[in-house]
Order: sequence, then C-alpha cells, then structure tokens
Amino acid sequence: MRGGEAFPDTEMSPEIAEPRWPRLSYAWYVATLLTVAYAIAILDRASIALLIQPLQASLHISDTQFGYLQGLAFSLIYSFLGLPVGMISDRHHRVRILIVGLVLWSLSTMACGLAGSFAELFVARMMVGVGEAVLVPVATSLIADYFPPSVRPKAYGLFVAGSAAGTGAAFVLSGVFLASAAYLTANMAGLFGGMEHWQIVFVLCGAPGVALALLIALTMREPPRRERQGDEAGRFSLAEVGALLRRRPVAFAGLIGGAVINLTCVYAIIGWFPALFIRVHGWSAQDTGWTLGLVMLPISLVAALSSGWVIAALKQRGLDAAPLWIMIASALSMAIFCTAASLAPTGRMAMVFYILNTCFTNWTMTGFYAALVQITPGHLRGQMVAVQSIANALVAMTAGNAAVGYMSQYIFTAHDGLRWSLGILFFTCGSGSAILLLWSRRAFRAAANELAIA
Repeated sequence: MRGGEAFPDTEMSPEIAEPRWPRLSYAWYVATLLTVAYAIAILDRASIALLIQPLQASLHISDTQFGYLQGLAFSLIYSFLGLPVGMISDRHHRVRILIVGLVLWSLSTMACGLAGSFAELFVARMMVGVGEAVLVPVATSLIADYFPPSVRPKAYGLFVAGSAAGTGAAFVLSGVFLASAAYLTANMAGLFGGMEHWQIVFVLCGAPGVALALLIALTMREPPRRERQGDEAGRFSLAEVGALLRRRPVAFAGLIGGAVINLTCVYAIIGWFPALFIRVHGWSAQDTGWTLGLVMLPISLVAALSSGWVIAALKQRGLDAAPLWIMIASALSMAIFCTAASLAPTGRMAMVFYILNTCFTNWTMTGFYAALVQITPGHLRGQMVAVQSIANALVAMTAGNAAVGYMSQYIFTAHDGLRWSLGILFFTCGSGSAILLLWSRRAFRAAANELAIA
C-alpha cells in the first residue's frame, strides 16, 4: 500500500487546523498488523510457561528461579525502558521504532533456545523485554491517530485480541512444537540436530516476528499526529506527565493501579496454569498446551473483540465510565472463577472455571486503553501508557509470578501446594482491583469531562 492510497484525506483543511482521518479500511489493516504483533509478543513472552519441566530438568532451576524467568528477567529492562520509549514514541517515527523492537524481541526469543544455563536464559529473556518495551506505547499511540474517538474502543478491542491470540498460540504451538521436536531433530538435523526439545520451541516461536517486521516495513505508514496544542508536539514532556498525575491522582491511581493488580492475575494464568494442570491434575505438557490453548483461543478472541463493542454500546447509553465497568467485571471474574479453578478437585472442573474466566480475561486492557484516552491529552498518551507498562512490569509480571513461585517452594510445599498459591493470588488481586476501580469512578468522570471541554 502506498502512502497516497492509505491517506487520501490527510491534507490540512483550511477551516480545520488538523488532518482528516485516514481511510478506515487502511486503519483497520494497520490495527490488524498491530494485533498480530501483539500476538507474537505474547507468544514469545509466554511460550516458556509450558516448558517448566524440561527447563528444570535441563538447567536445574527451581520454582523461584522459574518465576524470575517469567517475571523479573523480562520486566527488569522492560520497565526501565518503558518511559523513555513512551517519550520517544510521542515525538519520533513510531512505525520505525516498532520494526526495530519487533526484530529485536524475535531474535532474542530465538536466542533463548541457545541458552546453556539459568544466567544465559535470564539475559536472553531480558533482551526480549528490551524489544517488547516498544509495542504497547507505539501501538496505542498509532491507533489513537488512525481512528476517530467513536471507533477507537473497537480498535483497541481488536488490538487486545492479539494478547488472547498470543496466549492461546503459546499454549497450542508450544505443545505442537514439543510433540514434533523429535521429528525435526531426526529429519532436519542440519537445523535442529543436537538441540533439546525446549530449545526448538524457542527458535520456532521467535521466527514469525522477523517476517512480520518485513511486512510492516513494506506496508505500514506513519499517520499524521493530531490533538496537539501549541509547541507540545516538539518537546519531551515528563514534567507534564507529573503535573497530570498530580492534578488527577485518584483517577490515574485507580485506573493504572486497577489494571496492574488485575494483570497480576493474567500473568499468573499465563505463567502457572499449565503447571497447575501438569503437577496437580497429572496432565502431560502436550495435552495441557493443546487443551488450554484451543479452549482459550476462540473464547478469548470473541471476548476481546466484543469488549470494544460493549464499551461503545454503554457509552451510547450515557455511561461515561463504561471502560471502568468492564475492567471491574474482569477483576471480579478473576476473584471468583480463577480462585475456583485453582482449588477445583479435578482437572475437568478446573477447566470449566477456566473457560468462564476466559470470557472476561482481556476486558481489562481494552477498558484501560479506552479509559486512558478519555483522561489523557493526545501528546502525553505514549508516556502515560509507558507509566502503566512500568508499573505492570514491576508488579504484575515480576511480583505476581515470583510470589506464586515462592509460596509453592517455601509455604505450600505439598504436591498440590501450587493450587493454594494461585488461589490466594487470584482472590486477593481480583478483589483488590475491583475495589480500587470502584473507588476511582467519580474522579475518572471528572477528569474525562475536564479533557472533553478543554
């Protein structure tokens, strides 16, 4: 697609000092590419979850170390780079930034398959975090400039569907790759000879990102930036971010805090639910991956896509805080259904509750992106997304996964101790997220109204 075809109406109107919106069909094409990038990011991030047994056998790592590999290794650099990347994305060419990040995290995922020790795998996971730090700030900023406000929640819903697709793909493909690893090493010895099965999984998971980066470079165009004021477009604005947080502390604390606490549950699902079915219920790694992935993929995709339409419908009925309400629904689902899934006496019963929760899992981030746009000026959105990403990396990715690993290793040490570690986490974090979001509703409405009339 050529730039002229993608942006037929982006010239400045003499009456309106702002570019018109790009063609909607091309905007949806871009949103689809961003969604696929998100799916690949989650695939590369989450594929390690199904590899707990072969990794522990090969590299002799403990549950606590495995929690670090899923959380701290990824989030350490991810959180450090979040705000600088957000600031850069608010003033520089976002598509080029996305391409660089996509290539970097894909190659780093493949490098995980070359690790020979816990330390080497830790470093490779850190580099995955370096690359993925660019995705959410850049993508949310691009969507805001590609879609008018009435359509944005639906576009964010599509984008969040990438998370669902990536998680499902991580479970399914990891199981498929594990099952086919013996064939690959025997019949493609030039590529995979001498590699362990878990190493092949990492290599195969990282490869699609390089191809997508090429497609984005050839077909995605940088959209005109909009919603600028004065000279705000040309400068870093960290002081403005601080001023905005100080002016509306309850609105942003509730929104960001509620999202982060709920995402602690999401990362626990990704990181530890496969181990729950393998350890507690005796399922094989391949069966666990196929079952969790095939169940999650269609349901969570429908849920993520529908969440944007739910927000739009609620807004049409005059509910300005609609994004917060779907986040609250997701939090309550974690507290009820995920706790029940963790404590269920059989694998089949656990799967029923897992399916019920999957209907709401991805509502949190659709609601968050839609809500953030309502209370954040356009020139600060990349940086505010980065603030959330930093909190997400430090708390949801790191503390949540590490806490489950620690409780399982040192507190609930019985064979089925993992279920109690997960149950405590889900009930505490799901309930806490819902309470925090309910507390911030009035402040959120005030902040949204202030920006709307500014």
